[in-house]
Amino acid sequence: MHRLEFDLKTLIVKSVKAALLLALVSTPVLAQQASNPGVIRNVTPQGMTPAPQITAPLKRVPGVEPAAPEVRQRNLYRIKVVDTATFEGRYLNRKWRLELPGVVGVAQDHICKTDDGDWPCGGFIIRSLQRHIRLTALNCEFAWQPSEKPLQLSCKLRGDDLAELVVSKGWARVADDAPDTLRDLADQARQQSIGIYQTPPSGWQNYQALTRQGGSTELPPPPDLPIADIAGPLRDDESEAEDSLAGDQGPGEGLVDQP
Repeated sequence: MHRLEFDLKTLIVKSVKAALLLALVSTPVLAQQASNPGVIRNVTPQGMTPAPQITAPLKRVPGVEPAAPEVRQRNLYRIKVVDTATFEGRYLNRKWRLELPGVVGVAQDHICKTDDGDWPCGGFIIRSLQRHIRLTALNCEFAWQPSEKPLQLSCKLRGDDLAELVVSKGWARVADDAPDTLRDLADQARQQSIGIYQTPPSGWQNYQALTRQGGSTELPPPPDLPIADIAGPLRDDESEAEDSLAGDQGPGEGLVDQP
């Protein structure tokens, strides 16, 4: 038994010495092959086309960086207004989130505080903006990204810049880092007393009761609410576009996903 253990230890020691010796011998050989391609051994099996003959020293070539995603115009369909600065739309069977830069959105539960009293203007503004968009697609320029990171950009709605639109109608505020263009539009909306800057419209309590789910079965009288003052008048070309099923402005685009 002791003799067997001694022979096993001796065999292990010899194997380790052989491995170290082989490593010391092969290192200069590999270095010589890299500097002198003429000594590289051809190991191509029979019946196979040999590789091209190497006549120069070998060197490691860095990998090629993948090309950046292409930035191009894409349409977002089935737009949902999360708040007046955040939107969700679909493109190629995927939901995309859009956040307008330089814009502070108005949420559904936003309360406008005015000299004539407080009123829940957020719900009115969200519905007005959703009605203004209807089933029209947003035309945006962005590159495809695999993650769910929101798109930080402004898109076009019927040719109008979306960020400028919501600010000019008083549907949103501007951020501290907003450009001067948005700041000027916000000042104009404040001077015109529209959107979040307007006084509570007459009959807004009745309108809120009509739109609340689960309300009383006895409906209040029709409200005397100037909806046009909140949403703003629609252009003639927009009314025609709503009835059309062709082109970028037709409601039919909101029914399918297209690239």
